[in-house]
Amino acid sequence: MMKLSVAAQKALLHDVYQRRHIEACGVLFGAIDEQGNWQIEQARPLRNIFASPVYFEFDPEELLLIEMEQPGKIVGVYHSHPSGFGQASSTDRQNMKRVNKDENIPWVWLIIRGPFDDLWQQRHTTILPSDALIAYHHYAQTGLQQINIAEEIERPAEQSDEHGESNDAPR
Repeated sequence: MMKLSVAAQKALLHDVYQRRHIEACGVLFGAIDEQGNWQIEQARPLRNIFASPVYFEFDPEELLLIEMEQPGKIVGVYHSHPSGFGQASSTDRQNMKRVNKDENIPWVWLIIRGPFDDLWQQRHTTILPSDALIAYHHYAQTGLQQINIAEEIERPAEQSDEHGESNDAPR
């Protein structure tokens, strides 16, 4: 399972809007727990060196610099499908297998599907819609598997009573 924080969702949303006509891409920061679940806390955009609507590739130097700045914090990568294609492409699948199985890097792969038109942008201003997200990991034993995504939701600020005490506090 992958848990996606509100902060990460906001960063992803901002990135796909800024690069709505090309495949936005970047890295996911967080941790992998003892059960193999990914806890995604932050997302950081990287340049798509091809600036393509159907293909992405990171700048290898940029990726290396981030890994050196924050060693061991990258737990996944993301990219968008501006056309709305709702699954991993054959290129995506090859890259997932190469990185996860052949190179033994335990990243989760998140795809955000569009299209990111004005109507989509108006409807989704703070949180990514769950039907626009799909995640994968290529396991050595079972091959490519879709990963369930649990999205953190933003909670309203605590309500206070007339004495300034939280309504949620035990009495």
